Amino acid sequence: MAKLDLLIGAADEAQREFTFALDGLSDEDLWKRADPRLLSVGEIAGHIAYWEAVSFLASNDDPNPDDLAIKSPLINRAFRYFTTSVEAPFKLDLSTLQVGEEMKKIHTEAMSSLVRLDPDKDDAPPSRAGWTWGALLQYLGFHIAYHTGQAYSVRHLLGHTTPDN
Repeated sequence: MAKLDLLIGAADEAQREFTFALDGLSDEDLWKRADPRLLSVGEIAGHIAYWEAVSFLASNDDPNPDDLAIKSPLINRAFRYFTTSVEAPFKLDLSTLQVGEEMKKIHTEAMSSLVRLDPDKDDAPPSRAGWTWGALLQYLGFHIAYHTGQAYSVRHLLGHTTPDN
């Protein structure tokens, strides 16, 4: 269980770091693409939130978002993959503050779901056949950090001065 606690802590920190990428971002620029081939910060946030919800809260790897116990506009298949979303820009009627709150809600629920794990077993998550919960948590930290860097890059390309974290 100690390893699980460390990985949850790392995922919590990665999520906290993403909030800095939203810091000072205007609602107008949240869904703006710096280039047609780059996702907006809002689309990146949606991608992170979608996969965290699906990975930790779904019973299979291709759930209907309506079937999840947690509801959020960010849990939308439009955010699934870059290759499917880059050609079809997607925007929600959410402010930067609301996106941050939705991300936090999803993250909290996803991490809370892990308390039901038996620490003496390393069952595979239903959403990721062949993975362990530990591997999924380890990947989550990387996934959020990777996309946090992308969000900062988009902001820089839009001409923003970002927080120095």
